[in-house]
Amino acid sequence: MSIRIMRMLSAACLIALAPAANAQTKVDQSFTAVANDCSSVTWSEKALATYPTIASACQGVEERNGRKYVKFSGTLDRNVNRGQQLVVNFKDGGKVTLTPPPEASFYVNGKKTSVAELQRGSELNFYIAEDRLAAQFPETPEVQTARLIIVPIVVREEQQMASLPSTASPLPLVALSGLLTLGLGGLLTMIRRRR
Repeated sequence: MSIRIMRMLSAACLIALAPAANAQTKVDQSFTAVANDCSSVTWSEKALATYPTIASACQGVEERNGRKYVKFSGTLDRNVNRGQQLVVNFKDGGKVTLTPPPEASFYVNGKKTSVAELQRGSELNFYIAEDRLAAQFPETPEVQTARLIIVPIVVREEQQMASLPSTASPLPLVALSGLLTLGLGGLLTMIRRRR
């Protein structure tokens, strides 16, 4: 009798945990796509909250080893501290900051280039997998067969600054310019009276 109750409890636990496990995988998804074009991509709430313009930056959808990837292209805007951070200007999607590992190399115009040597204006292609919100770069020029190097994406400084509320007022600047004008007027009056 106790073995039967234990089996029933185990089955009940598995049934109860199944929706939670399913919900967990949906939370981890960065996007879903029903076809291999950008218009079929539905981005997760997390992806859209982090990068509101990510949908407009999509350059295509590719499938490799049963997994879908969205392709992005961008131009290197800044290489901070010899590759500690790369600020990339998405085509049609604003800027994003990437934090590659120091030993990473990228292919620029078919040439292997270390992260420290990347120059402003370098064209970079990278991918985001459907199950991970991270930039992934091919380790060889042959994209379809390449293993992808995963590079974390950090929130853009420009986006954070743009989202801050504007609380400052121009009134102190107006008051300061008024005081300077009064002071200049007083100085001119003193000079004129001495003559």
